[in-house]
Amino acid sequence: NHGSQYLTANNQSHLFIEYHRGFEKVLQRIRAKYPKLTIQDCASGGGRVNWGTLPYFDEFWTSDNTDALQRVYMQWGTSYFFPAIAMASHISNAPNHQTARTVPLKYRTDVAMSGRLGMEIQPKVLSEADKDQCRKAIADYKRIRPIVQFGDLYRLQSPYDKKGVASLMYVTDAKDKAVFYWWKTESFCNQHLPRIPMAGLNPQKRYRITELNRIDKTPLAFEGKTFSGGYLMQNGLEIPYGHNADWGKANEWASRVLLLETAE
Repeated sequence: NHGSQYLTANNQSHLFIEYHRGFEKVLQRIRAKYPKLTIQDCASGGGRVNWGTLPYFDEFWTSDNTDALQRVYMQWGTSYFFPAIAMASHISNAPNHQTARTVPLKYRTDVAMSGRLGMEIQPKVLSEADKDQCRKAIADYKRIRPIVQFGDLYRLQSPYDKKGVASLMYVTDAKDKAVFYWWKTESFCNQHLPRIPMAGLNPQKRYRITELNRIDKTPLAFEGKTFSGGYLMQNGLEIPYGHNADWGKANEWASRVLLLETAE
């Protein structure tokens, strides 16, 4: 609060500029000595990431708040400025340590897979079924990691529009693969959610649909089927509002992750 004893009285306004320059020199020395070391950018109380330090880190800790519902909003805003490849998006325990909200593992996983997936959870608190679901999620994310981390981001439905649903997708430069995300953000009896047209696809190509992280007892009606990019961008797909899951697994926080691959 008193300023810097290093800077002269006339240069006290340069405090944060000089701090950044000094911090950057430290990072340069660390990276020169440990070029392959994985480092996460984080800071207590905010100021976690900026473009000046991002080249020296592999990811940044987006927020201590890992509540999946709030992360839909936070990651939507963060991705306006920072790439998904650096946006740490971790699966944490439930009830959440910040909000005390209990969001199911499926939803937490689907939100985390839209950024740089990580596990911020104790395996000892997981059931064997949850462990299996996490293993499958990690394997599924490895399938789509290049698309998410290097693809183009298309915003389909903002959570801030209060339509009860949020949706986005990533598409490769070649437009041969894409990942579509859909999350319910509200839950009401007999509610009606908007149908979400996709974006960024090649209208002439046909895309095969595969759901990831599926918990439903039966596949979606369009599982394994192909649709033209033009149809998907004009009409979208009819997403069920809930999960056809065993009792105890179905919940109000429905979510979907769809992998799209061009069909030969």
